[in-house]
Amino acid sequence: MDAEDPPLIKPELPKRQYRRVVLVTEVECEALERKEVMVTRDVSAGGMFITARYPLPIDSYLTVTFRLRLTDAPLTCRARVRYTQHAVGMGIQFLDVSDEIREKLQKFVDEIP
Repeated sequence: MDAEDPPLIKPELPKRQYRRVVLVTEVECEALERKEVMVTRDVSAGGMFITARYPLPIDSYLTVTFRLRLTDAPLTCRARVRYTQHAVGMGIQFLDVSDEIREKLQKFVDEIP
């Protein structure tokens, strides 16, 4: 390394608490007095990434309804936007999830290789 080269700095990134798996399905998002159907990219027992050209602002609260499989009953839960990527989408964290829904989410994630 040359004396003039700046040192490389690698930021410490927090590790995810939950394993994520691919899930591409419609999700109905209700927030800011409007309903919109969007598409998911992935899901975990703790949240999901939703593709959105215009994501909601960070810390927005919303209600999401989605199916893990086409034959499953819809799951509905409250969520909060944790991060956004302009013109790409938003990562949401599930809030106040019932034990039943959390178990369904965890079982789905565990079954995907």
